[in-house]
Amino acid sequence: MAITCAAIRGKKSAMAGSLVSRRALLAGAMLSACSHKKATRYQGWLLVASGTEKEIAVADLASFRRVNSVPLPCAADQLFQAGPSVFALCRDSQAIVEIDAGDFRYKGKIGLPGKPLAVRLETGAKTALVLTDAAPALLRVDLVSKRVVSRLALPGAPADLDLNGDVAAITIPAANSILRVALPAMKAAATNVGVPCAAVRFRRDGKTILAAATAAREIVAIDARTGILLTRLPLPVSPSRFCFNADGGQMFVTGAGEDALAIVSPFQNQVEQTILAGRTPYAMAVSERRNLLFVTNPASGDLTILDIDTRGVSASVHVGELPGEVLLTPDGEYALVVDQRSGNVSVVRITTVLDRKVKTKPLFTVFPTAADARSALIVPFVS
Repeated sequence: MAITCAAIRGKKSAMAGSLVSRRALLAGAMLSACSHKKATRYQGWLLVASGTEKEIAVADLASFRRVNSVPLPCAADQLFQAGPSVFALCRDSQAIVEIDAGDFRYKGKIGLPGKPLAVRLETGAKTALVLTDAAPALLRVDLVSKRVVSRLALPGAPADLDLNGDVAAITIPAANSILRVALPAMKAAATNVGVPCAAVRFRRDGKTILAAATAAREIVAIDARTGILLTRLPLPVSPSRFCFNADGGQMFVTGAGEDALAIVSPFQNQVEQTILAGRTPYAMAVSERRNLLFVTNPASGDLTILDIDTRGVSASVHVGELPGEVLLTPDGEYALVVDQRSGNVSVVRITTVLDRKVKTKPLFTVFPTAADARSALIVPFVS
């Protein structure tokens, strides 16, 4: 929800008392944002978790600057939002910590019987599925009561997790298997696919599970209901990351091997095309509004923007030393590229870099967040 300058002034008295900490957080950043008239800014926050610091950096996207931090009892590895709270997986501390998304106060911690690797929210966002190793397990965590409500021991160390409706998919590389788990009963069935798999995703309709066999350079597809092996799709790269277009009809795959990404048609179970995507294509994000694919290139410090319709490069922007994750503001106006090492965020104004009259593609701005950036999350302003 956008917050106007008048609203900020009018709500000063209401922000006193129980929201004193939020007032301190908002005052400087938002009033500064009101002075910018040249470009529309997204009315929200960027949260960045550091692998070395016991805090989460908070940046104001209306002014593109860091404004605060949230002290935590442990370093955070992955951020996610559920309702009025932001949660962070803390791997080394075997915990989930909760932060109020309104005033960014630390609210509490949920202890886990293992080190968390991945998380998915169940329908309604009140329960989370958490994948852990040491010991290997799938946990159902009630985020409201803040407790683990059920646990499924796994036959080996897991690599990744995905969820579609009431079925979860888990890869177990050492067992060459993909595990299908029925919820909420936590009843599991395994398919041995003959090769170790890591990243895993459901097809949009939930009928097929797609897994990355990195060493074999394949995408393995199995039937989500029966577990029957459907196909193996050979790739020119060692697949490690997946990203889908808006309707789920195209899956983009990056990984080591070539300066290219593969485009897979998951409904046809075939590799459609391999296209150049800058040096060492890595993290990806799709703009549904513009039908563009954004790809970070750590080896060259660039962001490559591809037109999904034409499969051509629309723009390339130099963004920094070691670009990692790329996030798009929900209004579709900005791409935010987080440097993995420094935590600096490079802001790309999409309209500007797509303008063919602009020969040298400029950054809109750069601002610092947290070193050793592990995860980032955009949270809209709340009234």
